[in-house]
Amino acid sequence: MPSFPTTPAGRRVLARLRGIGPFLEGSLTITTKRCGRPTCRCATAGPLHEVALLTWKEGTRTRTLHVPRALRKEVAAWVAEAKRLKGLMHAMSAAQRAFLRTRRTRARRGR
Repeated sequence: MPSFPTTPAGRRVLARLRGIGPFLEGSLTITTKRCGRPTCRCATAGPLHEVALLTWKEGTRTRTLHVPRALRKEVAAWVAEAKRLKGLMHAMSAAQRAFLRTRRTRARRGR
């Protein structure tokens, strides 16, 4: 991997980025709903069915996708990893801005 100029904080962020696993942008929500079958327990006074939904933005539209019960934990881990990645991206941007500020200060002193 090529070496790029950065601060020590930037190098620490890059090291943490190497540990990123599969990620999925969006939000996972667990909600309840009625299934629509007239003979089901949820149609009267019984408890509603639990449903997991993944939502994300595509342009200006919000998209929703049903997440099967067997994949809920895995999808939740992917969403958490995406949030971790976003935090690392912000940290790396801050480190690179700090690097640029120190370079700018050194360049001014050298005039």
